[in-house]
Amino acid sequence: MEFMEKRRVSAYASSTDQKIYSSQADLDPKDHADPKMLIWCRQKTSVVVMVSGVILTSKPASRVVQNCKIIMQEKGLAIGQVLPATPQLIQILLDNATTDLAEEIDKTVSIQQQRLRMLVKEALDLGVTDIHMEIRQHNAVIRFRRHGELYLHAEWLPKLAREIASVAFNKETDHSVTHFNPLVPQNASMPLTIEERQVRLRLATLPAHAGFDLVMRILAIADEEVPNLDHLGYSNAQIELIKRAAKLPHGAVIFSGPTGSGKTTTLASLMQLIHASRKLYTIEDPVEKVVQTATQVPVNTDHYDRSFGSMARTVLRMDPDVIVLGEIRDEDTAEVMVRAAITGHLIFSTLHTNSATEIVTRLHDLGIPLNLLASPELLSCLVCQKLFPLLCSHCCVEFSTSSDYLLHKTKWDAVLNDPIDDIQMRGEGCVHCDHLGIVGRSVIAEVIWVDDAGRHFIRKQDIFGWQQYLKQRGWQSMREQLLAKIKQGECDPMAAEKMVGELCIAEQFNYADRDIGGVITC
Repeated sequence: MEFMEKRRVSAYASSTDQKIYSSQADLDPKDHADPKMLIWCRQKTSVVVMVSGVILTSKPASRVVQNCKIIMQEKGLAIGQVLPATPQLIQILLDNATTDLAEEIDKTVSIQQQRLRMLVKEALDLGVTDIHMEIRQHNAVIRFRRHGELYLHAEWLPKLAREIASVAFNKETDHSVTHFNPLVPQNASMPLTIEERQVRLRLATLPAHAGFDLVMRILAIADEEVPNLDHLGYSNAQIELIKRAAKLPHGAVIFSGPTGSGKTTTLASLMQLIHASRKLYTIEDPVEKVVQTATQVPVNTDHYDRSFGSMARTVLRMDPDVIVLGEIRDEDTAEVMVRAAITGHLIFSTLHTNSATEIVTRLHDLGIPLNLLASPELLSCLVCQKLFPLLCSHCCVEFSTSSDYLLHKTKWDAVLNDPIDDIQMRGEGCVHCDHLGIVGRSVIAEVIWVDDAGRHFIRKQDIFGWQQYLKQRGWQSMREQLLAKIKQGECDPMAAEKMVGELCIAEQFNYADRDIGGVITC
């Protein structure tokens, strides 16, 4: 019967040249089922009337639609378009409007488990990386992060959102908690099967005024191909250095960058370069991308004996060749990393810093002495990466015509140098980019091979001198690389400044010629 219903909807959509609505992403996020028609729509099951007057139905050519219009007229409701929709979407909208129905608990859980899967499927279909549920007393906002940016996906009743959050933690996670408690922060990982695809998500909650936030990060999809380094955006020279590091018998290769900068994907790409004859362990919180050639060990930071440091010590007794430490979070983990690297193991790990040279500073802050950091047995390669948005070539606009350029012409001319005709900025969006103005993100990275001269600078803690030495040898900072991407029309100048700060930095200011409260320009 459902198959015949789908055929009728498809035939109607084809004859009227309309699309079939199958997701809340297709609708106005603020639109929802009209409560004045809710009881009648639930009885018919194949139709839902929205507060905007739009009629969504899985039987657009049936008498139900005509009867619906008659009842709407009797209630004084404006009648909008009749749009073909899938039965699943109609059911979701009707469930979303649930208020005081006395349903059995088991049935409610089953419905919300289905709704949770539908939400994740919508995110997967759109290429979303994070699902944000902002649940408050009177409403719940669902936002998706795509290409690094958040946008509104839908608005739900808070009761539905709270039920889905509870089901996610109590019924779906690897280690289901006894009671979901929105009043305390909670973390978990969750495997789901979405249309025969095995998906893993990381859940985190945080109490907020009059409610709480739940963030679900999509970590991995089974059978999803891990991209090679050259597909991520690294230059050939950078790839050569990273591959060289992956062949070393021992030492530490450290990756850094902000949260969401693709470090996990880069590590997964790097693990593919490890020869099968070498035993590879990963220690992660939680396990994100499944790597068939590795033994992947999850940690539990709530228990001391399953922390990063504790699990790393255990792995050292398992005859490893290569160890991937998901993150160096504290002095204990940093100490274990050093011990493993200088005792004949190759270590890959991550930190949070804004540049490659700052990795050394951060490790020193975690208690590693400078003379040990400068040891030829420890650090071999340092990488800092971020992701910059790629402009849509179909809708980008000339930067020289923008108000941002015209208001600060002197500054931008100094940064970009005349002429700037080839420099583009983000447009309003088009069909080629799903109306986002960007078509994806690419890596921009600093890669440093720690040579003898570099160790000399590390020992003296002369980071500025080290950077000058590197630049004399052709090394480029992230800022310099972004300037090149801007001049090639690949990156919006405003987006670049959000990543690395002002692109035009005056090294000296004449304060006597400026008002203290004024704006300093280049």
